[in-house]
Amino acid sequence: MSVQTAPCDWPCVGDCSAFAGLGEPLTSAAKAAAVAFLWEWTGRRFGACETTVRPSRRPHTPGTWSGPSPWRSAFVLGRWSPVFCGGCGMVCGCGSPTRLRLPGPIVEVSTVTVGGDVLDPEAWRVDGRSTLVRQDGEGWPATQDLTLPDGEPGTWSVTYQAGEPVPEGGQIAAGVLACEMAKALTADRTCQLPERISNQVTREGVTVTILDQFEGLEAGRTGLWLVDSWVTSIRQPSRPAKVVAPQRRRPGPSMVRSR
Repeated sequence: MSVQTAPCDWPCVGDCSAFAGLGEPLTSAAKAAAVAFLWEWTGRRFGACETTVRPSRRPHTPGTWSGPSPWRSAFVLGRWSPVFCGGCGMVCGCGSPTRLRLPGPIVEVSTVTVGGDVLDPEAWRVDGRSTLVRQDGEGWPATQDLTLPDGEPGTWSVTYQAGEPVPEGGQIAAGVLACEMAKALTADRTCQLPERISNQVTREGVTVTILDQFEGLEAGRTGLWLVDSWVTSIRQPSRPAKVVAPQRRRPGPSMVRSR
């Protein structure tokens, strides 16, 4: 199992003249570094990933299960995720369900393939960013042969993007941070990134070195207002405002009358 170390999709928005002097390989590296920092600072929350799942009913032994028949998808985003069909009795007979819950949130469904044929997008819809609904009068296949490659008769799959899309503020923040990194790499004096330096103080033959501890960097405080303000808005969202009528008295401490 691979470990995800970067978001699948995080655009960098904005023009930067420093990219021209940096060249393509280093420009891509600066953008990737900026995105990686922002992804970590915001809790690895944003960035939708495209994935393909092949739903299949979990096998069971007749006579040992009653109630809803569990479904499961392929290994998606680092874990097995259950989806459910209708009720089953002593022998599983769910038929063809019309609703399929997918690991989400769903950003966009690209293709649905059944037996090698791509379904018309009019044949299905997405409800609540989580459920794929068949709306052409048919149902989703109740079973499939996972020993066969996708696209063969008796198989079906759903390809879609799952996750949280990057907000526009995050895209702009990535562009600003990448641009300042490019300036730092080209020794541009207009670079606004703070210098992380060490100071040496010598007194009476004793030298003491004071190192920058990079305080605040783990929280996304870069010194760039646009970047820092967006990261803070994600890490510490503002609380909703409350309106209190001035004539309303606050409850005071309870009083116990003694006799």
